Amino acid sequence: MNRWITATLVAAVVVLAGSSASASAAAPPLGASIGSIDASTVDGAVPYGQGHAIPLKAARPAWFTKRLAARVDAANGAPVAAPNDAPLPGWIGIRPGSWMIAPAGCTMNFIFGSPGSYSIGTAGHCAGNGAEVTLLTLAPGGANPVLVEVGTVQRSVDRGIGNDFAIVSIRPELQSWVSPTTAIVAGPCGSYGGTGPEAVFHYGHGLAVGTGGTPRAGVALTWRTDAFGWSGVAAFGDSGSPVRVNTGMQAAGDLTHLVVDTNWLPSFIAGTRIGRMVQIAGAPLANSPLC
Repeated sequence: MNRWITATLVAAVVVLAGSSASASAAAPPLGASIGSIDASTVDGAVPYGQGHAIPLKAARPAWFTKRLAARVDAANGAPVAAPNDAPLPGWIGIRPGSWMIAPAGCTMNFIFGSPGSYSIGTAGHCAGNGAEVTLLTLAPGGANPVLVEVGTVQRSVDRGIGNDFAIVSIRPELQSWVSPTTAIVAGPCGSYGGTGPEAVFHYGHGLAVGTGGTPRAGVALTWRTDAFGWSGVAAFGDSGSPVRVNTGMQAAGDLTHLVVDTNWLPSFIAGTRIGRMVQIAGAPLANSPLC
């Protein structure tokens, strides 16, 4: 395949042009014609098929200093006030779409298990086995953002598109913070096992296209056994995002990679399907009580 991404893949170009780990340059507006970018030179790109796959995790934010990280770790799950330069989250508690700050800048996906023993997912490349995961959120009943070390990664699988997921246990004292309902876009209501095409939504914290949480629509045309792909908008920091189909609000899977391979066109965002995620989690998907 030609390794060059052109402006015809608008969302992919925006991802690579404006959402590097440093995020120092402002992204061009959607639809801008900015020429061609060699996907193989992007940090984290790995060979995939006839092209490359790029995991969409971001670096930890600069305001999350080592000193602040040590305070959060010492708090052992108690909330720590976020600094003034931290963004304001748009949701409460621990839920699909929550914002991971450490060990990387990523997004949490669906809730698994049952009340009192909930866990939460993210992308496997965002957090390895045994990692402590810190979220930026609003405490129930609170108005100011807090940082909370939510729990430990119990199992992380990072083996590329269709096999990229991690399950994070949630501390017993934080179980009351959990809601299975996806922030803003609602659901999930069961698991999607079809083959599309389907309109989909994901909710993430990608740099340049909605840091802090923005629901984004797309169309999923590529459905494989454990992987799926769609066309839409994504950026570094969206890794782990929950993706659900629009009809019936069923969980489709998670967002993990930008894929630059002609075998996936017209899809160029990809992830792991919900069935494989449930296998790795070893626990059932928790449905929204709004279903």
